[in-house]
Amino acid sequence: MSKPEPYLLHCTDASNQPVTLTYSPYDSTLVDDAGQPMLSDISPAKYAIAVGVSKDQPGLKSAQPSTLKIQLGLGCNYSCSYCNQSSEATLGSVTKTADAESFLQNLDDWLVDSPERIEFWGGEPLLYFAKLKKLLPELRLRFPNASFTMVTNGSLLSEEIIAVVEQFDIFVAISHDGPGQHLRGPDPFDMPESAKWLRIFWQLRGGRIGRASINVVLTPANADIAKTRQWLANQFGDPNLSLDVEGIVSVYDDRTLNGAGYWTSDQYERLSQSIFQAFANNEISKFQSITRKAIDFIESVRTRRPASALGQKCGMDDPSQLAVDLKGNVMTCQNTGAKGKHKIGELSAIANVRLDTATHWSHRESCNYCPVLQLCKGSCMFLNDDLFAQSCENEYRYNMAILAGIIQTVTGLTLVSIAGDIRRPRVKRVIPLTVG
Repeated sequence: MSKPEPYLLHCTDASNQPVTLTYSPYDSTLVDDAGQPMLSDISPAKYAIAVGVSKDQPGLKSAQPSTLKIQLGLGCNYSCSYCNQSSEATLGSVTKTADAESFLQNLDDWLVDSPERIEFWGGEPLLYFAKLKKLLPELRLRFPNASFTMVTNGSLLSEEIIAVVEQFDIFVAISHDGPGQHLRGPDPFDMPESAKWLRIFWQLRGGRIGRASINVVLTPANADIAKTRQWLANQFGDPNLSLDVEGIVSVYDDRTLNGAGYWTSDQYERLSQSIFQAFANNEISKFQSITRKAIDFIESVRTRRPASALGQKCGMDDPSQLAVDLKGNVMTCQNTGAKGKHKIGELSAIANVRLDTATHWSHRESCNYCPVLQLCKGSCMFLNDDLFAQSCENEYRYNMAILAGIIQTVTGLTLVSIAGDIRRPRVKRVIPLTVG
């Protein structure tokens, strides 16, 4: 596809006078109206070109993964209204504890080197605690320098589980949406036993210890990031609590498309204002993933990172990122099941694995003509049609808010609007007619 002309960022200064910047996400140039860089320390770097995977140009997977994602099963004790696994839940492999032993025995048959990071995924991974107890000792013995991570809803924490987490030094992310938790299901803070262990866990592993995080998915029910952080800080009893925002809700099925994934203009505006305000009052450091995105964007401008170097947001188009189940199947990602179209091969024949279920952003018109490409990096790589269109719109609004915060922080200017060739996908909503 041809690349668009640079975008004009129409801003105002502290005196409310108009100022126009020019920005190109294709070569990461941000200049003033005289063509001078808005950052003083520009230092162009060399970047490798990312492989634009697609059905016609499948990606490969490596027997030397830097990140090994082990899917324990897609079962969960919650039923989130926007679950990114709901459409795949019945397609996950049903495994036994013995499969964990077989998985360990077969590692040497395909794995060439030690992963830097091993992630344990569900569903809800703590539903598979027996399998974890089989996997953890052997994996830690074999890979003493690998980091272990897990994402859990936290409702099943117990004294025994916390002891195992500490023994094997697992970094645990607790998923909780604060005032929007009702879109997930029951609030563990409403259950005395679960609430007790959540708070104990955070005292032991969170805060200054830095071996846990609180992860939030932004939905219309928790669109104000400051209020969401304060809500969770009160519940965890930690006034300095930071949030790791997983991002804005993506749309994986029709229920989410017409429910938690759909935002009104007012809800988008509330989200944008809360993000901008967090940048303006220097509270953005309490939102770790947003801060990382901002730093990455500034680095992209400083080093002139070309769009051609961008892989997908999730990283699963990278050969070194590998999602597997305990039966040795390789999947598109940890959120997909091996009984359906997202099985892309087997570990026993890893050289034959082909990622043909994904669409790199470079094959999507809306991504090629998007001013926040360097922030968004393509939304979910396997969504299409209305599901992609709504997810894309959510990502666009979220990342536009972050861009406005970055512009304010770096230049002192307020971003008012962006002019240029911006092409947005449209959701083809069907409105039923009532006859009578």
